[in-house]
Amino acid sequence: MRGFLNLLKPKEWKKSVFEIDFEDLLSRGFRVFIFDYDNTLAPWRARKVPKEISKIVENLSERATVIVASNGKEKKIEGLKCRIIWRARKPFAKKLKKFLEEIGTDQGKVVVIGDQIFTDVFFGNRMGFYTIKVEPISEREFWGTKILRFLEKLVFPFIR
Repeated sequence: MRGFLNLLKPKEWKKSVFEIDFEDLLSRGFRVFIFDYDNTLAPWRARKVPKEISKIVENLSERATVIVASNGKEKKIEGLKCRIIWRARKPFAKKLKKFLEEIGTDQGKVVVIGDQIFTDVFFGNRMGFYTIKVEPISEREFWGTKILRFLEKLVFPFIR
């Protein structure tokens, strides 16, 4: 059980992407940043990324590979200039693994940033990536996510 719980434990806990020290991560050699979309970069179902977050992604894109990987359905998004992988199926994410293989990514240089333990963090840790858990932007969520949030509350005492 302890091994499984370790896969659910992020390396860092942050309130939002604004708290992440991207300069530090870049200086430590991280070169690929995978962001979840819904409730990490924008509220669930939003079609536009807030300007401040868009600016962070754009600045980071100038110095690293930035990918948005969402389990959601494809939709047109305003304000993001990076590769977006829809229906990523995290934590399994075959599409995402394939893309990372195509660009020749060293697993020790990848950061996964997301708001969910059982999708984003679990995926990143299984792959050997550096994981950062942020709090969800909004309380509005897909019904399946609400079930996962309940499970998250059960495991939090063991992984915090």
